[in-house]
Amino acid sequence: MGNLRIAGSVALGLAVGVGFNAPQAAAEIGARVVIAGGGLSNGFGTGCNYQVVATANSGAGMNFYDNGVWFAATEGSSSPKTHVAPWTPATTGTHAILITQDGDSKTIMLTVGTGINAGSSCLVI
Repeated sequence: MGNLRIAGSVALGLAVGVGFNAPQAAAEIGARVVIAGGGLSNGFGTGCNYQVVATANSGAGMNFYDNGVWFAATEGSSSPKTHVAPWTPATTGTHAILITQDGDSKTIMLTVGTGINAGSSCLVI
């Protein structure tokens, strides 16, 4: 019984030691990326204005791309913050919104329909 306790303690010590010595991943972009903006119906529409909102785990700035085309950048700060970039889709179909920060990236896939921009709201058909 004593040998079993010692073996268990050694295994626990090794597991803890491995955990403390393991390199930490550099996750810069937070877990939350939201595309906010007004619509009278579900979905996203061409010509309508939205905001891509991404949380950060570092103070570095972010770059925003739509189907590989850069559309915005945010400045860095001395501490982590929420980054907001304006986005107005120009084409219908599938869009890959890519957000990059210090070598990390997140991609959001979404579909854009034909939008009727009514100023404060957008109807997507």
